Amino acid sequence: MKKKFLTLIIAFLCALLCLSGCGLGSYIENNGKDGPNVTDPNKKPDDPPDIGTPPVDDKHYVVTVYLGTQVYNPGEQEITVVWRNDFSVERVLLGADGKADAGELDGDYYIYLEGLSDRYTYDPSAYIATTDERKVSLLLTTIRSPENGDGRGLYSNNGCYQVKYDGTYRTNVTGSDKVLYYEYKPEAAGYYSVTSWVNAFENEINPYIQIYGGTIGSKWFERQLDGGGFSVDGGYTKNFRYEYRVDRTEVGHSFTFAVGAESKSGYPVHVDFAIAYEGEYVSSNSDVRVIRAKEARIKAAEKKADETFTYADLGTMNFDASNFKYNENTGFYHYYSETLYGNDPLKYGKNFGPILCCALTSRLPSYTITTLYNANAAGLGGGSNYLKLYNVWIEEEQKFAVFDYTAFIRDDYYRVCNSQGMCYVTKELKEFLQVFAERQSLWTDGVGFNKDEDNKYLGTPEVLGYTANQDALWLFACGVYLKNT
Repeated sequence: MKKKFLTLIIAFLCALLCLSGCGLGSYIENNGKDGPNVTDPNKKPDDPPDIGTPPVDDKHYVVTVYLGTQVYNPGEQEITVVWRNDFSVERVLLGADGKADAGELDGDYYIYLEGLSDRYTYDPSAYIATTDERKVSLLLTTIRSPENGDGRGLYSNNGCYQVKYDGTYRTNVTGSDKVLYYEYKPEAAGYYSVTSWVNAFENEINPYIQIYGGTIGSKWFERQLDGGGFSVDGGYTKNFRYEYRVDRTEVGHSFTFAVGAESKSGYPVHVDFAIAYEGEYVSSNSDVRVIRAKEARIKAAEKKADETFTYADLGTMNFDASNFKYNENTGFYHYYSETLYGNDPLKYGKNFGPILCCALTSRLPSYTITTLYNANAAGLGGGSNYLKLYNVWIEEEQKFAVFDYTAFIRDDYYRVCNSQGMCYVTKELKEFLQVFAERQSLWTDGVGFNKDEDNKYLGTPEVLGYTANQDALWLFACGVYLKNT
């Protein structure tokens, strides 16, 4: 039995050895792949293997240009893509497929375009190809237009461009001393930047930005920047970059800047710049404190038939702060004069004359286009609420906060006004008026534009002869009822 079983095993092994030479394939020769290696009988031994369409070499430096989400076709326009570093420059025409292939390069290269249409722009310093990132996507953007204005004046009523949205803009500069003005009003809190997009490698234009402080109606020059953005060592072109932070309580307020340029080859030249939202921003202005009146208790008396209200404009009456003093007996400020009221004719106390009033709803000599009650931008109707005072320093807390006087004026003191919109001036109201006048620069920094009832321009308070000492700025909205003479 054992001999028979051994014979069967030997026969089985011999059969396997015979089959191994019958051309059914070898897993070793097939490199371990599943299935047999079947040979094409029509293929010659020296033909190259068929591996399909070869892929683009991964070592090629390739740029793809996009407009929005679509690949950009230059059409009939010849646009050149430039790869540039300190050692070499490669130029390749952009194809209809939106691509340019510079072949095999080595090292890091800045990428920019030559011959781009005036309809579009891009950041010429933002794109870099490296040995690790050879394939670069370059994004074109459409140039935005401001909502209105022509850019020729600092204020909206004389042409300042009004800009509501971030994006890219173009300034056409006509001379070395010519700028165009922009007033930008962010619609959301955050950290914003304004950056020029001038090609530093062309090295022909040096852009600059002028920053202005103040309000919509009262602005002043602060500084000029011609750097902070991309530039080449030793180059003429130095792109500017200005950063602006807007707290949530400041949304709706605007900031003003102007763009100009120096040029090697004459004018006109254009400067593209981008306004960009960079991220969130929260400041001490998030601490908003609503101020309510504590001393607005007595309603102001009505004007008598033989009285005329006269503003303490400091130009007409030659008043200064010493002409008005606080009366502990009444709780109000009075016109104070030893000559006129030394005998106490009004029974307020020796030297105390008529009670000083604040005009809440009347057009004022130094604030004529809007009223204190409305308190819009100084010198302009509409716009932001300037009864909110930003960055008020709180000494005892060693911090800044926003003091919101809206209800203080529009509710508390309006409630004690007479029919002409006049209320008596208390200590707390005087303190508010002083800070308000300083913040709005009503007297000393060009002030708001004065107009008459027909909206005809009259000039600034200084032009009209109004002046004020620093400690008397609070009198801009005040006056007294005097008997007719």
